[in-house]
Amino acid sequence: MRWRRSVLRLIAGVLVAAGPYAARATLFQDVERDDASAVRRALDAGEITANATVGEPPVPMLVAAARVGSIQVVRLLVERKADLDAKTATGETAVMLASAVPDAPGEPGVPQRQVQAEIVRVLVEAGASLQNPGYFTAVSYAAYAGHVEILRYLLDRKASPDGGASGGESRYPTPLAMAVMKGDAEAVRLLLERGANPRIKGPAGEDALGSARKFNRVEMVPLLECAAALAPGERFAERCEKR
Repeated sequence: MRWRRSVLRLIAGVLVAAGPYAARATLFQDVERDDASAVRRALDAGEITANATVGEPPVPMLVAAARVGSIQVVRLLVERKADLDAKTATGETAVMLASAVPDAPGEPGVPQRQVQAEIVRVLVEAGASLQNPGYFTAVSYAAYAGHVEILRYLLDRKASPDGGASGGESRYPTPLAMAVMKGDAEAVRLLLERGANPRIKGPAGEDALGSARKFNRVEMVPLLECAAALAPGERFAERCEKR
């Protein structure tokens, strides 16, 4: 499915270095090395702006820095008033991609999770939006990546546990459905505790319970059945905590 290929591609970190940046190096290479001093010199010289793009297809420099874990470059660009909500051609922001840490700790090229969590914090405290109506959000990506620390932080900052979904149907899977798909019981429980709606149907017409059955997440079925049966105003923790 198109949405799934998109998420997998982004979480794999496909950002291609390209673009002119004087003779000495490419801008992307400076960003990738987290060489904030080189980026600062280029900014001060007027060679680039804080909203410059890198890569092919081009993405905002802040997005690229957030995705590869270049915390010093992120801090510099935030200081220089880069657009915190600038998007890639497919609608991803820096805070979304910073939340999409692959579930592969220690793998070459994968940023350390604590670095990504700090980047998310820097972006959110600077004012990055956590909303993205009708689409994936940072909560969606954190749920899919299984990064419960980032997920909890985003929810603490009032991000919607349903991502960009509203109403009873969504063009994209909800964060809850994505956590179910990955089999992450801790993320599933956290989302339900924070009010995620298990009844929202995704692009295949399945709600979170349907996804659990489809992906054979049998251990999650009782929890999701209980959550789906809650009456209006009834809290998940009060009825379903021991499931």
